Amino acid sequence: MAALAYLLLPVTGLLAFALSHRRRVRLHGLQAIIIGTGWAVLLYAASALSAAATVLVGALGTLVWVGFLVATALGQDPRLPGLRGLLDKALDESAS
Repeated sequence: MAALAYLLLPVTGLLAFALSHRRRVRLHGLQAIIIGTGWAVLLYAASALSAAATVLVGALGTLVWVGFLVATALGQDPRLPGLRGLLDKALDESAS
C-alpha cells in the first residue's frame, strides 16, 4: 500500500498521507509529496537555465522516483537524506 503513494506524484502521496492511519503509509505519502513538489520546482528552475539542465533534472528525478517506488514495493523504507528528523516530527505532530 505504501508504494502506491509514489504512483502519481504528489497527488497519491497527498491521498496516502491524508487518508491512512498507518505510520509507514503516511511516511511514504509525505515523502511522495516532497519528492513530487521538489521535482516540479527543480524542473521549472532548470527550464529557465537550459534544455540540458531540464533533461538532467528530469532524468535524475525519474531515477529517484522509480527508486523509491520499487524499493517501497519490495518492503524497504527508503528515506530522503537529511530529512529523517523532520519527517518523524511531522508524523508525530499530525498523529496528535
